[in-house]
Amino acid sequence: MQKMNRRTVLAGAAGASAAVGLGLAGCRSDPGPTGREAAEQHSKVVLPNYVPVELVPPDLPGTETILPGYFAYPRDPAPVFDTPPGEALESISMMYNTFVPSPGSAAKNSFWGQLQDDIGCTVDLMPIPSGDYLDKFQTMLAGNDMPDLMNLPSTAPDQQKLTEKVFADLGPLLSGSAIEKYPYLANIPQYSWKGCKFNGTIQAIPQPRPQTGEVLLYRADIFDELGVDPEPADGKEFEEMLAALTDRGAGRFAFSNVPKMRTRIGKLLSAPNGWKEEGGVFTPQYLDEAYRESLAMMPDLVKKYAHPDSATATYAQFRDFFFTGATALLDDGAAGWDLYVRSVKGADKLGMMIPPKYEGGGPAPDHSGKGFQGITVINKSVTGERLDAVLQVLNFLAEPIGSAEHLRRKFGVADKDWEWDGDLPVLTDAGNQAFIDVQYIVDSPIILGPGPRDEVDLQHTWHETVSQNLIDNPTIGLWSDTNSSKGPAINRELDDVVTGVMYGRNSMDDFDKAVEKWRKGGGDKIADEYGEAFAAEQDG
Repeated sequence: MQKMNRRTVLAGAAGASAAVGLGLAGCRSDPGPTGREAAEQHSKVVLPNYVPVELVPPDLPGTETILPGYFAYPRDPAPVFDTPPGEALESISMMYNTFVPSPGSAAKNSFWGQLQDDIGCTVDLMPIPSGDYLDKFQTMLAGNDMPDLMNLPSTAPDQQKLTEKVFADLGPLLSGSAIEKYPYLANIPQYSWKGCKFNGTIQAIPQPRPQTGEVLLYRADIFDELGVDPEPADGKEFEEMLAALTDRGAGRFAFSNVPKMRTRIGKLLSAPNGWKEEGGVFTPQYLDEAYRESLAMMPDLVKKYAHPDSATATYAQFRDFFFTGATALLDDGAAGWDLYVRSVKGADKLGMMIPPKYEGGGPAPDHSGKGFQGITVINKSVTGERLDAVLQVLNFLAEPIGSAEHLRRKFGVADKDWEWDGDLPVLTDAGNQAFIDVQYIVDSPIILGPGPRDEVDLQHTWHETVSQNLIDNPTIGLWSDTNSSKGPAINRELDDVVTGVMYGRNSMDDFDKAVEKWRKGGGDKIADEYGEAFAAEQDG
């Protein structure tokens, strides 16, 4: 259910090393398995079984990779829980990343109060604004004052050691068929669980996302007004489109998120999705000619067609530029369709582009997503029956469309937080103010709609088309010790030079030198370790 989905981006890597250094004080003296041994340990993790659950049939069928579509929300859905999932708990605490204002308190917030009633215990929510999350994570880790559940920042290094010391081993309860005790967690596809493997076991729960990654959204109203074709045939026409959309005098530009435009140009050139694997040998995108070509093109594209505030704007501002018409293109998560429609005030103003191969000859391949938005971990102090009860609460939060509990979780209290508008529940002004986005703890797999048939059809067609032409990142689910310990730092240093090239501050010679430094600083070892992990997976 997508009516209030908000896509989140965890805070950057700044300060991550400090966070882990504080959190790992007193960690075991031996480094644990490394190299091939660690790769073999990682490869032996048994992912949870995937057992699809469908409480109400979709109007447009889905698969494990193609999202199902719904034209209407089911009326009067029945409850599916006989008893509240958290009734064995006195309380449960949750810290998570959010993009919405503070919900206040359970006593005054109807959404929160309803959630507490449905879970069956006191629910202590700690929603942290996205830009502040990493700092809060550091503070909680340093003070050993962590909640029962929390998001694990993807940028934190030494995650093997961190998860072993601080977070619960969920393997015995979730691996293989064991997860079937929690049927709505088992409804999360296996590919979404690959990033939850640590220390030879499962130590996290994913916030599932589809394998189809990001979409190039366009302002259809602006395209129509200017007479611009949203279906360029090749790279030359794609750049002509950028030029036609840009009018500095009118304060309108083609795009603002420069790194994502670099990635999009790379897709037109069939560049790798982070890494490339051939015969068990892993090569980083930085050494690929298509990546280099896309990077070399960016200074000119940025100078001509990028919003002048692109270098300093936040992720939220990139979206705002698009919503207000200051930019006509936005590369973003396809799951946010309903947010985009509300923000531009009408689906007729929005389109989903499938760009061409740079040399023409059909659609360019797209990069597959990693299958999860983020991951949630459980405090290691949560054990025994309490751990089972916490997983039951997570099972509740992952329940799909088609139940009374799902309706209340997504929309709050009937006639106060939401009301029917035709076949759709719609948040009232009070509901919008009270809304709590607990989806960032865990949620059911993304669906299309419920919404108007033409909108759901459009999205379903896009997903069907794009899913047939994806370039995977071959490192998803593989483990590299060096990437965990050194990756954030060496990647950040190289990314700074990449950014400098895109904005004309650095040259391609600077980039080549930075890549060589990255390789010597750990990049080549990361590639070797991915090769070892890949071999272990094949042997397993």
